[in-house]
Amino acid sequence: EMICSDTVAEREAALKALILAKKAGTMVIFDADYRAYTWKNLDEVAVYTSLVAAQSDMVLGSREEFDLMEALIEPGRDDLQSAAYWHGQNAKIVIIKHGKKGSTAYTNDGRSYTVRPFPVQALKSFGGGDGYGAGFLYGLYSGWDMYDCLEFGCAQASMMVAAHSCSEEMPIAEKIHAFMKASKEQYGENVCCDREENQ
Repeated sequence: EMICSDTVAEREAALKALILAKKAGTMVIFDADYRAYTWKNLDEVAVYTSLVAAQSDMVLGSREEFDLMEALIEPGRDDLQSAAYWHGQNAKIVIIKHGKKGSTAYTNDGRSYTVRPFPVQALKSFGGGDGYGAGFLYGLYSGWDMYDCLEFGCAQASMMVAAHSCSEEMPIAEKIHAFMKASKEQYGENVCCDREENQ
């Protein structure tokens, strides 16, 4: 979030933190999380986000956010081209989200994992991205396989858009597991993903 702040000093501080994190061997995870009101122009977005993405171990964002990030590098890329480029920089995982159509995680071993959102009655259009990222990282740091991480992120995202507020309603792990169990009982085991790796 800090890299998207609206002052040069804050962005420089974020870039310094990135440099120090890399120096210390800390894993760097970059969620593009574009907010138009924090930027002066699209060139500024492209410069800063591409600088950070190039140093990150994991990059995630919507297709639109990747388009903004890549605008000065090579406009018009598709998902596979974007994933290959950022893998060539530093990223081990690249996740590209397509809203209601789902998302795909591309790993630097050439595999891809596609998931769909859990069906819910959405009450708002915000909060899902934060839930998705939080759920995915919870699984990643717990040592889960990629599909389990993505499924957990999708479940948390679905729960967030179906809630009336945001951070106050961020669910704990037990509630997410219960939601996933209920969804699978209602819609089938493969409601979120088919558990097949796409090459």
